[in-house]
Amino acid sequence: MPGDTPGIEIHHDWDQLGLRASGSHDVTFTDVRVPSENILDPVERGARAEQDNKGLAALGVTVAAIYLGVAHAAQKAFHRFAHERVPANLGHPIARTDRFRDAAGEIEVNLAGARQLLYSVADAYDRGEDPEPKAAQAARILAVRQANAAVALATRLLGNPGLSRSVGLERHFRDIQFAAIHAPQDDIVLRQLGTAALEAAA
Repeated sequence: MPGDTPGIEIHHDWDQLGLRASGSHDVTFTDVRVPSENILDPVERGARAEQDNKGLAALGVTVAAIYLGVAHAAQKAFHRFAHERVPANLGHPIARTDRFRDAAGEIEVNLAGARQLLYSVADAYDRGEDPEPKAAQAARILAVRQANAAVALATRLLGNPGLSRSVGLERHFRDIQFAAIHAPQDDIVLRQLGTAALEAAA
């Protein structure tokens, strides 16, 4: 339904730790008239559950892509700081030190792995294939974990400047914290995947 449909009210109440630019506000629907052409075709109850599982898995890939974008932004902030920071006792940018080169490599490996996971599942959707929901959910979990690890490493290595608003990394560190709250949460997905794996091996 279009957002300006009568009866739809958006409550600008998102005041959380991060994702403040996402517009993740609450919405109230009061006597909203839905044209018949806007209604999806009805399906059988069992088919609906399967449809919902597939839809949720596909949404998970999209959500993970958002956090991969957050992690890439954090990586850019990390690179910029490493090239601009020149301690007086060092005499050159910290980007030239082994410690920062090693960390930059670790961050790159994490993000490259996350990107490959998500792109492989997204490519299957683009080709008109229907990936198994468990494959999409597994890709989401692994990609988000890798993105989170990359941002945490960048923030930790920068130390105090990493938590300063002026550097920019602090915002990405806050935003990536929201990756864990999206349904279905990791513990639910892991139990489902584990149950299916054990049953298949029985």
